[in-house]
Amino acid sequence: MLTEAARWFVLLASGEATEAEREGWRSWLAADPRHKAGWQRAETAMALFADIPREQAHASIEALERRPALRSRKRRRVLGSIAGLLASSLIGWQGWRRSDWSADHYTAIGEQRSLHLADGSVLLLDTDSAIDLAFSSQLRLIHLRRGRLSLTTAPANPSPRPPLMVQTAEGRVQALGTRFTVQQSEGSTRVAVQEARVAIHLKSAADPAPVLSAGESARFDRFGLSEQRAAHPHENAWTQGMLIADDLPLAELIAELARYRQAPLIVDPSTRDLRISGTYPLADTDRALSVLADILPVRILPLHDGDPGRGQIIVRRR
Repeated sequence: MLTEAARWFVLLASGEATEAEREGWRSWLAADPRHKAGWQRAETAMALFADIPREQAHASIEALERRPALRSRKRRRVLGSIAGLLASSLIGWQGWRRSDWSADHYTAIGEQRSLHLADGSVLLLDTDSAIDLAFSSQLRLIHLRRGRLSLTTAPANPSPRPPLMVQTAEGRVQALGTRFTVQQSEGSTRVAVQEARVAIHLKSAADPAPVLSAGESARFDRFGLSEQRAAHPHENAWTQGMLIADDLPLAELIAELARYRQAPLIVDPSTRDLRISGTYPLADTDRALSVLADILPVRILPLHDGDPGRGQIIVRRR
């Protein structure tokens, strides 16, 4: 199914699809919900190649066009190679996602979920996130496999309980009667504290655990603490379903909105450093994008001409 989704995607993107082939694609898409999911994964995988300059991406095709006798056969071979590469990316993507399907709790892209834990703590799981829970008389552990969470610990209990920890790939964050957020990024963990304190137990450090107080944030990786500073006042606005920007580069705002969308968002290099302020709904990213087009000198365009998906690119207005 992944190879079939890749084949359809490359055919439509090539510009050579006939109306009959487009109708065949529509019929294939409607035949099974899994086909739609495969198509969405194809869009996501193709975003990996979106930063390749257009003139380079088409250079080999244009060279073939100058040799009519070999054009059809070689063009099909090039498109077939692209489809194979895309299918390989999708297979790897699917295997990675399946590892999250075995998690105790996970959220889909665009979904947030509130959980009441066995000890009375309340956890909010952000979009595209996954956790495992290990709670017993000896252990209270939340393993954040991927994504972001917000944790509000239960009121103090007169009975002694084991420490409450959030584990990431880089270490553990220990709750010290608190409310805080933890985000697992590629190669690092970010923590922001809203109430009380947390201790950060680094995998690589033998020194005492750094302690963060309310209003502080930090980032750490496998080498240790790489950043500690005052938390941004709107850092946990996502827990209320909002993204609040205060003179934020457009590229950073779009990267955050993209976490809540199935289809990719691409920022043209000419617009990346534009500064933006405002409040944007995470549950309606299309609305957020339309607001951007009203207040910045940008246009929001389909990622591919005639693309029936929702992939979009942000370019400077001419």
